[in-house]
Amino acid sequence: MEILRNSVWDIKSFDGVEPGLWRILLADEGHNFTIIYPINDSKEEKRPLLIDFDTFKHAISEHYIFKGNFKLPVYMLKDDTEISERHIEMRDANYALIKDLVHDQDLLIELSTVKRVNSVGRHAEKVGVGVRKIHRLLKQFYKFGQTRNALLPAYSACGGVGKTKVVKTTPLGAPKKSRTLTIEKASNFIVTDDDKEKFRKILKKHYFKAHGKPLSDTYKEMLRTYYSDEIKMANALGNVPRVPSLRQLSYWKRKLFSDAESIRLTTTERDYLLNRRGVMGSASSKWSVPGDCFEIDATVADAHIVSEWSSNLILGRPTIYSIVDRASGAICGINVSLFYASWRAARQALANAFLPKVSYCKEFGIDIQDSDWPIHHIPLTLMCDNGEMIGLQPQKLVVPLTELQLSPPYRPDFKSFVENRFGLINKELIHDLLGTTRGGKVVRGDKDPRKDAIYTLKDFTKLLIDAVLELNRSKYDRLAESSPLIIKHDLAPTPINFWKINVLNHKHSLQIANESEVISRMYPLAKATMTERGIEFNGLYYSCDRVVKDNLAAIARTNGSWKLDARINENTTNYMYVRFNKNDDFVRCNLLPRSNMFENKLMYEVEVFQDWREQKEAETPISVESIDASKFRKDKEKSAKANIPEESAPFSHRVANIRENRRNEIKNTTNAIDENNVNELPPSPITVLPKGKPVSLPRRPKGR
Repeated sequence: MEILRNSVWDIKSFDGVEPGLWRILLADEGHNFTIIYPINDSKEEKRPLLIDFDTFKHAISEHYIFKGNFKLPVYMLKDDTEISERHIEMRDANYALIKDLVHDQDLLIELSTVKRVNSVGRHAEKVGVGVRKIHRLLKQFYKFGQTRNALLPAYSACGGVGKTKVVKTTPLGAPKKSRTLTIEKASNFIVTDDDKEKFRKILKKHYFKAHGKPLSDTYKEMLRTYYSDEIKMANALGNVPRVPSLRQLSYWKRKLFSDAESIRLTTTERDYLLNRRGVMGSASSKWSVPGDCFEIDATVADAHIVSEWSSNLILGRPTIYSIVDRASGAICGINVSLFYASWRAARQALANAFLPKVSYCKEFGIDIQDSDWPIHHIPLTLMCDNGEMIGLQPQKLVVPLTELQLSPPYRPDFKSFVENRFGLINKELIHDLLGTTRGGKVVRGDKDPRKDAIYTLKDFTKLLIDAVLELNRSKYDRLAESSPLIIKHDLAPTPINFWKINVLNHKHSLQIANESEVISRMYPLAKATMTERGIEFNGLYYSCDRVVKDNLAAIARTNGSWKLDARINENTTNYMYVRFNKNDDFVRCNLLPRSNMFENKLMYEVEVFQDWREQKEAETPISVESIDASKFRKDKEKSAKANIPEESAPFSHRVANIRENRRNEIKNTTNAIDENNVNELPPSPITVLPKGKPVSLPRRPKGR
């Protein structure tokens, strides 16, 4: 190791040398000596020391001496432009006093070997200053690196910066002055160590806590707790009590507790970690390529929606599930439903993220290319809430595809990317819609947002898809700093471009899943019924080539219906997936014409319809007219029974001659013409119709 001039060494053990930090003032390997100077904090005037160079070097190799580190004062670490002109003049004047001495190597050797050096005294007389000042300047010059700035005035250390003042009898600061001569101000209170301890206790008890009291109220609590006797005594004597002031409490609050302690103590651990801690890292730095980690979370949309069947049926606020890639910030999948945050809604969002988006967007009337939203992959890890994802079902269904990571409770900052996208969606879309709640910001007199609701769940989802596509095309400067590929290929720093260029260059952690596997694992489970009318689910009927080929409807009509495993896509009623045997794949079945009223609807709208129908059945289980008709029939039955004589003829007598009785009844109750007297009736006039003109005959009334 080289032994250079001005280098600092930490001497642990060396004959004739005190342990500590020493600076090399002169190193002469040719003459085998080196001169060192102690740079400890002692105020004594030390002399340089001349030692053998080879011995010093050998001690370094034997690890008795180590490379040292000496921190220069702050006032020396400034550029000349930052130093005041007055300090520069003082520095140059001091340097002029010792300039001739510091460049004289013979004098340096003499100082390190001779006890009394007369040349320093003669030089002091020559420049007109005292010998002690020359020695003090030499010490300052040798200690701080033998540079001109070592002679700068050390005013930064003046005043005892950072040291607590000891006050015994006279209080610090200016005394209190009266505005007029009529009232005499009380003297300042001298704060003792005992008072400081009281300050610390009362501040911790009342001020430094979540939802703590204001400092003024804390001051009053301190007077009640620790100075009540003094206040009572002063009140009885008519004097001013000798107690600390609010200003003193405020001052010692800053002295006794650092800013970092104040921040930690005035809030909860969760609030500190979430809103107040330093944010110097970045989640994208650890998860640097697409597919490293997806974040999934749910939020209740800030807007009310209505049913497709009637705008009078308000459905409330839907739940939005979103999945975001950490590296690119791209939204990988979404789902909008009327279910609360649950595994049922989450699995639909996961299926959307794992499957291509072209068919999904087409269900809502949006035509896109696969390159517009090219995300249909499974990530390496999935960061999710410690809520709906902690149960057994997600572990069984998702883990075979990816690894779950659960965020701590009440820590949304662990999913900062998806939370940020929720905020952008609210800002860019939802808070501008009719029926929005604007994040719960209610102004007195505002109109109820439910009265303005006009969008259906399908309309809302369509608007959301459009907003997601726009966010994926938005520019983020962070992406340009995350990957040189964006700059290399001269691309705009958008999430989609970041995703595409990394995937194209095989810098990702993505995998493709089989579509059948995603459908079987992610789509909600259901049970369908094979009936004579087709495959029935939730009142809807479906069919496929397998049903027609094997004539399953006829089998169900003859032998009875049976249950089938099914998977449904809650975003559409147009199709569902059915498995006919446990060893078969799921087959897509399309909606039959008999259920066309529900075509292009969401599955939830079918449930709305069924709820409406059940409500109507509950409102009118039987009509009022049917009640009146039943009463009328019963009254007629009573009157008919009353016309029957008590002693009726035998039954054989009653059923005899039914034909004759029928003819007699017709004759007695109608204006029928007797066939025997037809010739006695006058001839009816004959109307002669004009030729060539059609005659319209009267029509028979309907229902006869």
